[in-house]
Amino acid sequence: MKNGRSGRPLAWLAIGCAVLALAAGAAWAQEDEEEEAGPTVPPGFSYGVQATASYHWVNHAYFGADWGITSDPHRTDYTWGEGFTRLRLNYGLPEGVWASVGGTVMTTQATDYYGTDNAFDGLVDRLAVGIENAGGGGFSLTAGRQDLQVGDGDVNGDGYADTRAALWNIPLAFYDGVKGDLVRGPWHALAFGARLSPTFAEEGETVKGFLAGAELGWSAGEERALAVGWFQREDDGTTDLDARALSVRGAYGLGGLQLAGELVEQFGQRGTTDLEGRGGHADATWTFPARGEPYVQLQYLQFSGDDPGTEADESYQPWQYGWTDWSRWYVADLVGSTLLTNSDTRVWKLECGWSPCEQGSVRLLLHRIDLDSGASWGGLPDGIGRGFADEADLVFERELSEHWSAWVMGGYARPREAAKELVGAAASGQVFASITYTFEGVGFGGGGSEPCAATCAKPCAKPCH
Repeated sequence: MKNGRSGRPLAWLAIGCAVLALAAGAAWAQEDEEEEAGPTVPPGFSYGVQATASYHWVNHAYFGADWGITSDPHRTDYTWGEGFTRLRLNYGLPEGVWASVGGTVMTTQATDYYGTDNAFDGLVDRLAVGIENAGGGGFSLTAGRQDLQVGDGDVNGDGYADTRAALWNIPLAFYDGVKGDLVRGPWHALAFGARLSPTFAEEGETVKGFLAGAELGWSAGEERALAVGWFQREDDGTTDLDARALSVRGAYGLGGLQLAGELVEQFGQRGTTDLEGRGGHADATWTFPARGEPYVQLQYLQFSGDDPGTEADESYQPWQYGWTDWSRWYVADLVGSTLLTNSDTRVWKLECGWSPCEQGSVRLLLHRIDLDSGASWGGLPDGIGRGFADEADLVFERELSEHWSAWVMGGYARPREAAKELVGAAASGQVFASITYTFEGVGFGGGGSEPCAATCAKPCAKPCH
């Protein structure tokens, strides 16, 4: 590979890897005396159930453009419903050995803005065995169909592309693979290997290969953290995409101010073309010492686009980012669910939140979205700027009882210069509402609700590409 603009950042990332590895080796034996957390799967039989129903209304989807989503060439307004039910059954032994199985059924009623029409499907999305804290040494191993997230989920967090039903809720996110974790005091190490799901193939493509990665990190609570990760994708299908990524992420707290960020340097090859993409985010969050813990977060995200004047492909290839919270990592709900992926974009996000009571919260999210180069759209016409869209989202969340929760979200997005030229000129609006029931228990006799992380249910719904 030739030396491109990524050469210097790669050198710094390599130095960061070496420093962190040396520090880990020096401190590995210095285990902090911490209270042991309970097992992920408690001894005996346990189970978890989640059922979600949601209502969706959108006007002027895709900024009013006719994209041939449905048989009606002039349709841009959509009203539909979604639902899914997830079941997890677990059995654990006192020695930390456990097994887990589960499935999800899902439905879409009416037609969504992806063209899914009155669909119903079901899938076994959990079939795994594992051992936790083997021999008391902090090592855990999981094999089979499982949820898997590395770091904050910006690179790897969702191993299955939902294409069947309930697409906006993203009910399926599993990997088929093996994951190992090692925890020693403030240090942790993780490595995984998994099948590259064929669901990530676009129309006319095939995907056949594997995904692997590793991470070494240190943390002192949520205030201070540093981690270095490596990711590798090998695809023998028609995409012929063999990508690598090196990631450095960290966090640092200064009282009420929390700083965090991640830099991902990507390289490898697509066919005979060198890859030199770059992505990442930088966050600053202020939490105020007042009732309801009001906060303000400013975030900048950038995912590079290609420079057509070079032989290399500088566009950031989206890996398998998962949903972890509003606008993480499906950034700008309406625009990020329909028109943009995490490539060839620059986003400024301002988020304000407040919890007026322990059971409820309100959030306002403002986004300013630009294209990085515009190459993913075939280039920008002369005289057209990179400004793509502005989006505002307002979210209300509420715990209704021990087992019931709900949220309502309204959004508005207006196209800017580039979107008006490339897509459409009509502003888009949306109103979504969702209600969720969750229950977790142990034993065959009910025994009341107990925590069981193996259920791994998303607390809210989010969109899907």
